[in-house]
Amino acid sequence: MGNPIFSPDGKFMWTGTEWIPSPPENLGNEIRMQDSVIGGDVITNTTINNDPSAVTSAVISALEHLGVINVPNHQNTPPASLKLPDQFTLGEHVEYYSPSNERWLNLCKIIDINNDGTYKIEVPKSGLTEIKNGVTIGTRLGCIRPASNPYKAGDKVFVNWKNFGHFYAGIIARENEDATFLIQFDDGDIEDSVEWSRIMPLDENSDDVKDYIAHDSKAEDELIEAFKVFDPSNSGTIAAQEYLRILTEMGDNPLSIDEVKHEFSELGISLDSQIDYKELAKYLVASEGTDIQNNSKPEVVIRDAKIVEGVLNGYAYNHPKLGETWLNTTEIESITYDERATARVVTLNTVYVIGPTGWIEKPSEHPFNLPDYKPGQNVKVEWNGTWWDALVRETKPDTTRWKIYLIHYVGFDSSWDEWVESSRIQNP
Repeated sequence: MGNPIFSPDGKFMWTGTEWIPSPPENLGNEIRMQDSVIGGDVITNTTINNDPSAVTSAVISALEHLGVINVPNHQNTPPASLKLPDQFTLGEHVEYYSPSNERWLNLCKIIDINNDGTYKIEVPKSGLTEIKNGVTIGTRLGCIRPASNPYKAGDKVFVNWKNFGHFYAGIIARENEDATFLIQFDDGDIEDSVEWSRIMPLDENSDDVKDYIAHDSKAEDELIEAFKVFDPSNSGTIAAQEYLRILTEMGDNPLSIDEVKHEFSELGISLDSQIDYKELAKYLVASEGTDIQNNSKPEVVIRDAKIVEGVLNGYAYNHPKLGETWLNTTEIESITYDERATARVVTLNTVYVIGPTGWIEKPSEHPFNLPDYKPGQNVKVEWNGTWWDALVRETKPDTTRWKIYLIHYVGFDSSWDEWVESSRIQNP
């Protein structure tokens, strides 16, 4: 083959039938990726022969460098529904969700149970042992859960796809001998050797979960359909050259050709290589930062707590900025209690977690200060300013009031039955 013919400005090359954009210099038909940041790995002097998945990873890295997409983070998680124990015992092994590593660490152990119901644990790290105090049971950063594999083949799950930080729905197709899993995603993708620390249970009946899946599915389908316009053979890939044209000619804020070509050249993306656009679409959706849990505020455990003039006072464990210390918070925005009477006190920048016995002085609305009524008990219930004879039929936990009651008004048919909070109930 003779030497290629370039245009006078060097930006285009003659193929024999048409002018095309010139490829990056000295790359040929191979891809050289240096210092790739995908997945946190560094790949040096690695030659990849037009592998669409590898090219896609390099393109994603280029898009991050260009500021076109944001790196997904571990806040893009769906609601968790893992059944947790009420308590752990001294010496029991647990897993700890490390805030610094953003992953579950196993081989941790309960070494003490604090008076407020929180735990002191040992966390092995790089041959050393760290001590974590004031730890609670849960699935968020800084919490602990049972140290056993809760998943099996056939389970519907959410999986942190390729550990990029965004979760997609799928099914466990196989459990491997090394305790990892083969995942078949709902969109048809397959990923093997997935550690169970990247897996969350999927509650198919949850409206939040349905919304989360529907958002991802719709956004991903729209992008794939847009890419298919450039894939008349339905191969599942588009040329890097075509994607360069998309970036530089389409949309409200197209990029400059030189800028994109420079990034492609730096990461070894040849313009005659192919991009797996389904994988690219999935990553673009993940980079949007969909977060239906809104976990942007860190959670900090507090003991010896009390509320004074709308501000929380107490001793904080592992505050992200202050460490362990006595503190006064900013003004309280809201307080909720779970079924264990654990409080979550929301302030401007932080959520403070207080165990059932972590108060010096309990708020008036604390569950332990409220009367508790049992099914079958005769009570008086306030309705429209008047107290009526009623019967308690059922009780159930409530996220904002700890417990609510289904009552039946004596002498009225069941169509008048309603769920009420304890403030509307009193003994006869």
